[in-house]
Amino acid sequence: MAPSTKDRPTPRGEPGTAWNDPKTPGLRLRHLATKSVWYLFFRTKAGVQRNMKLADERFLTLTAARERARTILERVSRGEDPANERAELAARATLQMLRDRHLDEHANEKNKAKWRKDQEAMWDKVVLPFLKPDTAVADITDADIARLHHSRRSTPYAANRTLAMLHKAFALAEMWAMRPKNSNPVTVQRFTEKKRKRKPHADEAVRLLVALNKMRPDQPFFVGLVELLCFTGARLDEIKSAKWEWVRDDGLHLPDSKTGEKIVALSSLAREVLAGIPVLENNPYIIAGRRRGRPLVNVSKPWTRLMTSAKITENLRRHDLRRFFASAGLSSGISLSQVGELLGHMEASTTKRYAFLLTGAAQQAAETASASVRNIMTGGGKVAHLDPLSKAAR
Repeated sequence: MAPSTKDRPTPRGEPGTAWNDPKTPGLRLRHLATKSVWYLFFRTKAGVQRNMKLADERFLTLTAARERARTILERVSRGEDPANERAELAARATLQMLRDRHLDEHANEKNKAKWRKDQEAMWDKVVLPFLKPDTAVADITDADIARLHHSRRSTPYAANRTLAMLHKAFALAEMWAMRPKNSNPVTVQRFTEKKRKRKPHADEAVRLLVALNKMRPDQPFFVGLVELLCFTGARLDEIKSAKWEWVRDDGLHLPDSKTGEKIVALSSLAREVLAGIPVLENNPYIIAGRRRGRPLVNVSKPWTRLMTSAKITENLRRHDLRRFFASAGLSSGISLSQVGELLGHMEASTTKRYAFLLTGAAQQAAETASASVRNIMTGGGKVAHLDPLSKAAR
């Protein structure tokens, strides 16, 4: 709520001037070009003069400024030096301390688990090795951040994500009095990112299926993972973390995902894939890993072997299969809005309002898209065929 006229010093001064509160010794409102800021001038018991910034007038009324000033002056009368304590705290705070507090007090509370894990890796593998853990937070400059960002230029997307994380971390550092207000050093311009458009070409899709069938006897869980990515358009982590109990008549219920709780529509082809994946005792995960009761963790090595077997030399990533699903669906006549629904790109509020209307459409869209994927992978049914899978209900 904006302060009343009586709660403001009047008249407002010109830039470069100041207004002294007649009721509170040392309380002064300095008028700058774009704003006015409260300061408190005082002397410590040792006779040291202090000029302590309190806050922007837009966020601190006259009454509140007087109360804060009197609290500080009371501490000064007891021999304390609040201004020096703030400076000492900023000087003591290190990047290691900021890293720990950022992860514990912010990322753990506000971010999803995957982003929290990614941020931890950025701190430990990129930021701290480059800027050094014992460097004072208050000493980090724009030039330091620019050098760090430039050092990651070979991976522009990852470099920009690190920049975004640090911008938030240093904003928190200001709030936690680890460095002065309005001193965020993350001001460097981000790298231009080229949007990735890669997806399997038709001939690659055929070779991919042949290679998957060769791997199936030895690695049924990895093969099932890749096929589910192809036939659902889901994200890698969504399938890797999926549990059997989440498979229901209307689809795969994900209690949490990048976009929150959602249901992944399961076509008949996707359900055939599920029917062919072994169910391990005491392991709730669909894509089971080697460790008892845990999901498959490392898919990089089998993916590399799959690419080699399929003779796919141009860089193809797991996430490209999600784009493959969308492209195949659009090519077969599915509307963009239906594909958006299948991929989980719809606004949450719209999804809730129209869920009862979209359930049937999403199921039909999933059937069409996954069938189109298989049609491409089998070369129109002339080059390779899917192995027959059991249709036993799960």
